[in-house]
Amino acid sequence: MESRPEAVVVVRTSLVTLALLAGIASGQPTDAEIIGHDEGWRVDDVELRAEYLSQRGHGFQSQDGPIAGPGSEAMGVFEPYALVTVHQNDKITHEITAPVDIISAASPDAVDATTQASRRNESEDLEIRSTFKLWEHDLLTTRVGAHHEEPMSSGSIGAGWRHSFADDNATIGANANITIDGFDDHDHYGDYLGKTARETFNLNLTGSQLLSPTTVIDGGYGITFQHGTLDTGWNAVPVAGGALSNEILPSDRVRHALSVRLAQHVPVTRSTLKLWYRAYLDDFGIQAHSVEVAAYQYVVPWLYVRGAYRYHHQTGADFFTTQLPMFYDNTALHTADSDLAPFSANEWSVQVAMVRDRTPAALHDWSFGAEVLRYWRSNDLQITVVSLTVGRRM
Repeated sequence: MESRPEAVVVVRTSLVTLALLAGIASGQPTDAEIIGHDEGWRVDDVELRAEYLSQRGHGFQSQDGPIAGPGSEAMGVFEPYALVTVHQNDKITHEITAPVDIISAASPDAVDATTQASRRNESEDLEIRSTFKLWEHDLLTTRVGAHHEEPMSSGSIGAGWRHSFADDNATIGANANITIDGFDDHDHYGDYLGKTARETFNLNLTGSQLLSPTTVIDGGYGITFQHGTLDTGWNAVPVAGGALSNEILPSDRVRHALSVRLAQHVPVTRSTLKLWYRAYLDDFGIQAHSVEVAAYQYVVPWLYVRGAYRYHHQTGADFFTTQLPMFYDNTALHTADSDLAPFSANEWSVQVAMVRDRTPAALHDWSFGAEVLRYWRSNDLQITVVSLTVGRRM
């Protein structure tokens, strides 16, 4: 999206040059011919996506099973998704995202999906991302988002800056985000405990460098601070003897993430390889490492296939347990949440996608894509995601 306004400027500059030449011949160039004409607000692109997520597995925090656990973490999510790109002028564009999740879950588990503790639920999101071209080498971005599902609503704002230099061969950037969640607090019996909230503050630093005409390296560091009610409310912790306890989490959490990615293009075979690594650390005692390798292969100049594999390993939170003793300290931290457990995870995905500007004339304004993703953990959790995308330039 960031390159399209520049392309518009180039085309219009050429038209203005021709107009000026014609004006010189006639001796009467107009103001519009000199400064150009901006068409103003318009819809540039509309993309529709449908995604289905199926989750199966078990976790000790789930109450959908024996009291001692583990219970079912089965969940299904259908998500229709719309992305609309709006042109304001040659320097400002907006992306409006509106996904809707339709969730069927006996025991939700938050793995890159919006969830809540009921067998049927719907959630709605609206996010507006704006890009402002301040100067030739500087971009300002902003984002405003809202989310609603029962029993939670949240809002978020963010802003970022990116600067390119060395003939656009390198970039540096920074962005910050604030999210506030407000929700109904419950215990594991389902009793209502009143309204509560959670605040999340996030700061990221990024950079990239072109190492050669076919090699790029980029990376980033992010720090996140959370404060408020960090537990879900409905998660339970099994207790020896057949009882259950509420999970008890700290009221603050600090997370650190460092990532680096290397991309290498091979012109002879029209292939691109990407290698990505991420290190994670938080004050819950979790340390994690993720490695991903992805390969992109053009089948024809306008169609490519991408295959990727990711491996993730993490230690558990210091206070994770699958069972508390019969006589336990009910003020001490404890959780049985499978997301905070020690585990290893594998993920593979296959995608087919079109490059719109290279397509045959009949398809020039259209884009299509399809992807299948499979994720599984060592602590009994499996996720399958299937998505289809169609878009049209207006």
